[in-house]
Amino acid sequence: MAFTVFQVLGYHSDTLPPANNDVYRYTVEAHSATGVSSAEAVRRAAADWCGSQYDQDTASRRVEGAVGAKPNPKLYSDCLDWLIRHDGTTERYKEIFYARPAYPFLASLIAPLTGVWAGLWVVSLLFTLVGGALVIVLIRLAGGSTRAAWVGEILFFTLPTGSVGVQRLTDGPAVTITLAALTGAVLLACRRSLLPGVVTLCGALTLGYFVRYSAFTLLSAALLAASLVCLGRRRSRHAGTVALAGVSFAGLVGITVGARLMGWPGASSTMQDTFTDHFKQPDIADPVHHLIRLNIQFWSYVPWQSHATAFLPLALCGLSLAALRRTDFTVTVLVAAAALTGVLTVMAHPVYGQYTRLILPVWLLPVLGLPFLSLRKGPTGDRKSSDATPGVVDCDCGRRNPRQGA
Repeated sequence: MAFTVFQVLGYHSDTLPPANNDVYRYTVEAHSATGVSSAEAVRRAAADWCGSQYDQDTASRRVEGAVGAKPNPKLYSDCLDWLIRHDGTTERYKEIFYARPAYPFLASLIAPLTGVWAGLWVVSLLFTLVGGALVIVLIRLAGGSTRAAWVGEILFFTLPTGSVGVQRLTDGPAVTITLAALTGAVLLACRRSLLPGVVTLCGALTLGYFVRYSAFTLLSAALLAASLVCLGRRRSRHAGTVALAGVSFAGLVGITVGARLMGWPGASSTMQDTFTDHFKQPDIADPVHHLIRLNIQFWSYVPWQSHATAFLPLALCGLSLAALRRTDFTVTVLVAAAALTGVLTVMAHPVYGQYTRLILPVWLLPVLGLPFLSLRKGPTGDRKSSDATPGVVDCDCGRRNPRQGA
C-alpha cells in the first residue's frame, strides 16, 4: 500500500524515467491493440511520447532554468511532426515488439479507464505489486520467518526491482513472472508439491513467452541447468526435481519452437539490432565475433565506472549467496540460476544505456537472500530465526523440522 501511494503521488512528478524508443514502440502496439488503424496508432503514440518529452522539458526549465524561463512549445510540435512522418523506426525493429504482445495488450484493456500512456504504467505497477507478494511467498516457502518475508518485500520495492519495474517497459513484468516461475520451481524441488508446482511453473513460462520470450528462453535453460545440479545431490534427488527438469526442458523447447513458428526474430536479429542502431546501419558480417569483442570492452568498464559504489552490487550478491547457502542448497541454486539470466541478457545486449534495466534479474539475489542473514544455528544444529513460525517445512529434505515435535 505504501509503495502504491508513493508511486501514484509521484506519477506526475519530474522524476519519471524519460521516454525512449522501446516505450514508444510499446505505446504504438498498445494503441493498435485497442482496435484503431496503424496510422492512427502511430499518431496517438506520437502525441503521448512527445507530450512526455514536452513535460520533461518543462520540468527541467522550471527546476534548472533562470527565473521566468518558459517552456518551448515548438519542441512538442516538431517532435509530433517528425514521428508521424517517419515513425522513428525500421520495420525489422518493429518486428521485435510484435513478438511481445502481452504487455501492450494488457495496457489496451486498461486504456478505456486510464488512456494508453497511463495504462502502460498501471500494468507495470500491478506486476510490480504482485512481485512483492511473490517475494513473501517465496521466502516463506524457503523456510524464512514472517519478519524475513517482510524484509524481502521492502527490499524488492526499494532496490531497482521496484524503481525500474514500474517503467513503461517489459522488465518489471518479466521479473515478476520470473518470481512466479521460481515459486513453481521451489514447490517442485523443495516442497515436492507436484501439481501446484507444475501448474505454477507452466503458467509462468507461458505468460513469459508472450511478454518477452527471449528472457524466458534463458530462464528455462537456467532452471534446467539448476535442476540437473540438484539431481546430482542425493538429498535433492526426488520426483519434484525430476519434474522441474522435465518442465524446464519442455519450456525451453516449446518457447524456442513456438517463436520459430510465429516467425518472431531470433538471436541473430537481436544482435544485428544492437550493432546497427536498430537496423539503421548495414548488418554486421560476423555478429558473434563482434559480440565477443564488445562484451570484453563492456565488462572491463561499465560495472566499475562508479568507483565508490562499483562493488556494492557484487558485495550484496555475494552476501546473499552466503545467506541462502546457510538456509538451503536447492533454493540457492534456483535463485542463483534466475539471477544469472540478468547477466546473460546483458551479455547478449552489451549496451551502455540499457545496462541498469537489463541486469534487473540479478537484484533478485539480494531481495531473496539478504532477509536470511538473521538466520542462526540453534544448540542442536537446527535452523532458527528470531520469529520462526511453527509448522514450517524443512525445505531441503521435504520433511518437518525435528524441533516441532510430533
